[in-house]
Amino acid sequence: MKKKANVPIPSASVPRQFISRPPCRGVGTTGLVHCQGRTDVRTVPARARACPLTASTRQDGARCPALRSLYDPVAVLRLTVAEARALHLLAQGLFHRPPRRTRDRDVQATIERLGVVQIDTISVIHRSQYLVLWSRLGPYDAAALDRLLHPSRAIFEYWGHAASILPMTRYSHFRHRMLAAHERVYGGWTERWIAENPETIAATLARIRENGPMASADFDAPENRRRTGPWDWYGPKDSRIALDALWHRGDLMIHSRRNGQKIYDLRERVLAEAFGEVPDDSALPSVEEVDRAHARTTLRALGVVAPSWYHDYFRVKPRRARLAEARDLLAGLVAEGEAVPATIDGLEERGTVTDSALLADLDRLRAGAWPVRTTLLSPFDSTIWDRQRARALFGFEVVFEAYVPPLRRKYGYYCLAILHRGAIVGRVDLKMDRAGGLLRLRGIWLEPGVRTGARLVTSIAASLRELGEFLGAHDVVLEGSSEPVLEREMQRALRRDGPADEEA
Repeated sequence: MKKKANVPIPSASVPRQFISRPPCRGVGTTGLVHCQGRTDVRTVPARARACPLTASTRQDGARCPALRSLYDPVAVLRLTVAEARALHLLAQGLFHRPPRRTRDRDVQATIERLGVVQIDTISVIHRSQYLVLWSRLGPYDAAALDRLLHPSRAIFEYWGHAASILPMTRYSHFRHRMLAAHERVYGGWTERWIAENPETIAATLARIRENGPMASADFDAPENRRRTGPWDWYGPKDSRIALDALWHRGDLMIHSRRNGQKIYDLRERVLAEAFGEVPDDSALPSVEEVDRAHARTTLRALGVVAPSWYHDYFRVKPRRARLAEARDLLAGLVAEGEAVPATIDGLEERGTVTDSALLADLDRLRAGAWPVRTTLLSPFDSTIWDRQRARALFGFEVVFEAYVPPLRRKYGYYCLAILHRGAIVGRVDLKMDRAGGLLRLRGIWLEPGVRTGARLVTSIAASLRELGEFLGAHDVVLEGSSEPVLEREMQRALRRDGPADEEA
């Protein structure tokens, strides 16, 4: 296919999927965002107001003395941990009950809201990407995710947080990663392997170019097939390594999925379907523009962002060495009126910001409108995948034990966190018995200090039944608990029908 020149790459326009609120009007002459009724928003010091916010200072906000001063005095906005947590859940789409009816566009809007959904292959319950969407949407048509990939081309798969589902509108923001894959992936392993295996690379590309979309299974294994160990990711096929390397480098993209298996096609063919024409790399946004876009998306998705949480969301760069850069990017959002400086009680970190679009929701929180949702979260859910952030906001220690020997596990093979009314109150170890049509609850543990109340147990049981419905199970079976009282109450609750959430 002939590449067409000067076709602009569509920039991202992530929908603001929040409940209705007046728009933020930006930064005014006082240095405050124009949101009325904020008794907790303080006046920015005079030295901050003295420096005009020109285009250059907005792009490099934290180097502007005025913006530096935003972070030096007492913060503009004080949040309790509970308030920060509630704003985070609102941004993540976990505050309200899911819609009664879900369409493909709701699935797409959820992905747009989050900016990234991590892919994982473990399917003891269901693959994580499907669970993440269920947590926010309730029982939905899981095939919608495959339809959005193909034929809708509303999403694509690439390296976001890890291997991830990403909105196609943000393709241009990840193209730089593809072009730099030889520097970034596995310490340069990809580019070295490509350089050492030119014939395999050429043959793999030629077959796909000639035959159309292909999966690894469509390539024959060598006759002298060798036995591989349990940790050999690629097995004996060099073609499988070639497919993955070419995907990382951006020569190939995921065309579609066949029973979960990746189907590859040439990048230009996939993009032509998505955009009508093949975007030109010369039209890519600059690295600085991409950094600001990532910062904006991260702010929308997290609601409240501390600099130490920033880089993990898209894993842009190693977190430990990038705090100053994160502060600069977040300060730039303050300069543009998209964020306000904040502190979280007990978690003082210079440079923390809150999405200014959530200030009206903060007023409602303080008037008593708190989360009512009860749902379950995959260990790869963006709400808790950053263990530092999960510990800070929820006091919850994420424990993933799929690769821990059974006798050494504290909880279970694949535990889901229990989110109840704005707090994480425990975890469950589940397994979907597809042959028997049963969702097996192999263990349930409540966090220290959480009481076994009737409303809590009823809500957890209802959420388990909803998950079972989504998975196609006809029943949920409790197989054990470390707490006899909890086990008895859960057995009773699973036999009753009831809503997962109750209004306060």
